Amino acid sequence: MMYANIALGILSSLPMAIEGTNRLIVDIAMFFGLLVIVAMALNFQYGNAGIPNMGCAVQVIIGAFSVSAIVVRVMLTIVASAGVPLQDWTNDFNWVYTSAVNTDLLNKFIRQNMVMAIGFFLLSLGIALVLGAVIGYLLALPAIRLRATYLMIVLITMADASQIIGRNVVSISGGTLGLWIPNIFAWYPGDVGVITAVITLLLGLISFFIFRTMLNSPYGRLMRSMRENEVTLGSIGKNVVGIRRNILMFASGVTAIAGVMNVYYLGYSNESGYQRAYWTYWPWLMLILGGPGNNAGTFLGAAVIIALRRVIIVFKFEIQTYFFFPISYLEDIILGGLLVFVMIFRPSGLIPEKLLYVPGVNYAKMVKEDVKVDWRAAPKARVKKDEEKKSKTEEKK
Repeated sequence: MMYANIALGILSSLPMAIEGTNRLIVDIAMFFGLLVIVAMALNFQYGNAGIPNMGCAVQVIIGAFSVSAIVVRVMLTIVASAGVPLQDWTNDFNWVYTSAVNTDLLNKFIRQNMVMAIGFFLLSLGIALVLGAVIGYLLALPAIRLRATYLMIVLITMADASQIIGRNVVSISGGTLGLWIPNIFAWYPGDVGVITAVITLLLGLISFFIFRTMLNSPYGRLMRSMRENEVTLGSIGKNVVGIRRNILMFASGVTAIAGVMNVYYLGYSNESGYQRAYWTYWPWLMLILGGPGNNAGTFLGAAVIIALRRVIIVFKFEIQTYFFFPISYLEDIILGGLLVFVMIFRPSGLIPEKLLYVPGVNYAKMVKEDVKVDWRAAPKARVKKDEEKKSKTEEKK
């Protein structure tokens, strides 16, 4: 019955509210779509190219801030030019304290202008991709010169630095108070959470096919060769620095999409919602649990972790009765415990990485091909060869 209600909310033109268990399913689907995008981009970088990106939170923050700092201003400018009486938002004080009123007016405008709302949404994705790629380029600068251990430290520091900037620069995301985000899907007559989750899952599916296509291409084989031995790759004339930079730029742009969908789902933007534990460490656990170098494993790891975390959040009061410590510590215990358990007992993940498949090569024929070698004749051939060599030596003398 619950699946029928969700399907009805997607397909029906009548408004309906998703509540109870149905809301939990929509919530799990939404956050699964968000984090599977981040985890697949991380798998693209680390699982296939060997780049330990510990700054996933930076790219997600960039996607979220691109909406609050740029797209919302574009919306306000266009809607104001259409004659909607918005309150003043041109200084930092009004930018924050008129946010709720202006957001309500923007939502009313979006309900009546679906085409323009879709345009705003596509603009958000485009800006996030570009800014994410720029951040990826900036991340690549230390990645070129630093070893893996120092690179991880730098990227973790950059994640904290981005939060500090968002907290102190009010014009980005409202400072410590945050900023209300217009409901870009207000034109949808059903439950907005459902359509947002469906679009997020669709973006995750598109990302999956893009990553899979790239990994099965010659460039994907180039990435894996860099992961295995970049010195050998450089010795045959390949630009290892350029490959690493391109990978970081592309994956960072895709990761920024998760930040865009997150702020549209929550309807609110604030730097405190982008802690590195949630947007970096949990995706790493999903990747390691599912299996590095395998997108199917990444999907499985993300599904298991997201379902586990959302159930703990929703049923926290019922679960609290079974523990003597605050339930808020349970997630951290699961994060650390699962990570240690998997690395000891299942280091290759639930779905290990498959052998590289090169399209057009008949591996079955190569394996089954018979090579006829008469091992009994080998000693005789060796003796005959030695005799010929000895006779040639005597002739020269």
